[in-house]
Amino acid sequence: MSDATLLSIEDLSVVMPTPDGEIELVHDTSIRIGQGEVVGLAGESGSGKSMTASAVMGILPEGATASGRVLFEGRDLLNLSTRELNEVRGNRISIVFQDPTAALHPLLRIGTQITEHLIHHTGVSQKQAQARAIELLDLVRIRDPHQAITAYPHQFSGGMRQRAAIAIALACEPRLLIADEPTTALDVTVQAGILRLFDRLARETGVSMLFITHDLGVMSAIADRTYIFKDGTVVEHGPTNEILNTPSHEYTRALIASRAQSLAAQRTHRGGAR
Repeated sequence: MSDATLLSIEDLSVVMPTPDGEIELVHDTSIRIGQGEVVGLAGESGSGKSMTASAVMGILPEGATASGRVLFEGRDLLNLSTRELNEVRGNRISIVFQDPTAALHPLLRIGTQITEHLIHHTGVSQKQAQARAIELLDLVRIRDPHQAITAYPHQFSGGMRQRAAIAIALACEPRLLIADEPTTALDVTVQAGILRLFDRLARETGVSMLFITHDLGVMSAIADRTYIFKDGTVVEHGPTNEILNTPSHEYTRALIASRAQSLAAQRTHRGGAR
């Protein structure tokens, strides 16, 4: 991993208006991602993880506003125009969402969804985009990519749809890939395969990643460093192994204990089912 900083989030706050007044969803949060680094955001649902990613991508809910700075390649994303931000999104920064079914257009073939993305951002020819689509499907380990580009999303399993969504996110060779709970909707076996894929992509392509999850077990398998979120703010951060083995914040310790209890309950259930 390089020491050079690719993304620097500085004192980020996100505020949402409500009939009862403003609610601060993210509070004075600072995060750094180095080039080629995988950084994790962990915490319970509603802790501010995904809202932070939405601020980076400029896709906050209607009415929500962000303040602070989000520096990417030296530019503050919060100050870019819509046109400038559209040049960055899907090109220099891509995102993979939790639900691949929602991310993929149900009426377009997989190959079309990749090629349209490539042509829009890079201006390559249809023939070049088609060849690149096949390369990408092979990269994410989809069998028979020449045939797969003709398939529709409903013809893929959940894990295959997520791999296709990852292929689309990687199409323009982004420098930063945001993965927002990308394994939550998948069963445990498929989840493990997707995690191995993300790990391999990080090592082989050098893409930096912001990996968001509520599962500390997932975090231990993928992230170099981890930030722990609680109530919209970072309560602890550091190398992932240190965070998980010697947590300093009581909330982090509670998350670890909760996961241990969940695993024990699963083992008991499986044992009783035999």
